[in-house]
Amino acid sequence: MTGTIHKGRPPLYGVTRFRQGSSPRRSRILPWMRLFCMTGLLLASTTAQAHSGQASPHDITPRPSTPAALAHELGQRDSATAALQQHCSLPITASLLDKHASPALQRDAQQALQVPPTARLESRHVQLLCGPQIRSEAWNLYLPDRLTPQARHLLASTHVPFGKAIGETNFIRQRLGSHFTDLPPGIGLENRAILRRRTDKQGFAYLIERYTAAALDVRKPQATSSNADHRQEPASGP
Repeated sequence: MTGTIHKGRPPLYGVTRFRQGSSPRRSRILPWMRLFCMTGLLLASTTAQAHSGQASPHDITPRPSTPAALAHELGQRDSATAALQQHCSLPITASLLDKHASPALQRDAQQALQVPPTARLESRHVQLLCGPQIRSEAWNLYLPDRLTPQARHLLASTHVPFGKAIGETNFIRQRLGSHFTDLPPGIGLENRAILRRRTDKQGFAYLIERYTAAALDVRKPQATSSNADHRQEPASGP
């Protein structure tokens, strides 16, 4: 009889009777169509969220896990601040430490920048932080006469990171070398470099940057505010 399942044949999907004109094939297709539509709606929702500009705190590139990998990554960019920023969900901030570089460090900077001892040389000793986490510590010895008035003001009176104060597109980095051993406790990498103006390649800063174990931790950073009470003691001067 039309529309009746033959006796002894198991029903499909728990259905024992079809409407006039329906078929078992159609009953199999409908669940797959529902699944296809639900998947399409889910994908559309995910795409809309991605284009809304609301990035998840977890959408941060994992940090390098070895000093050599970190040194390689830093070597791909002129600005160390920009390199650290890609692994932090918060803006990288600078904490100013003492400003008095040792005479030996000043002589190293004068020799690297090829200026006489009488040249005016300023120093900036900072920690770069992601939230409360110290990622690096740096000595920046620079020639203020080779910088713009705005850059001089920012470096002298604010906590703006060095690369941002100069303008990350206004300089290039000449790398002098990386060290992985004989470093203070908690430091995994030391970089030395000269910064040169992009316009005329004239050197204006000598840098010593030391990167902490936190910069090597492959875990995602916590989206917390900076807290000075949790900051580590600065490493000894180079």
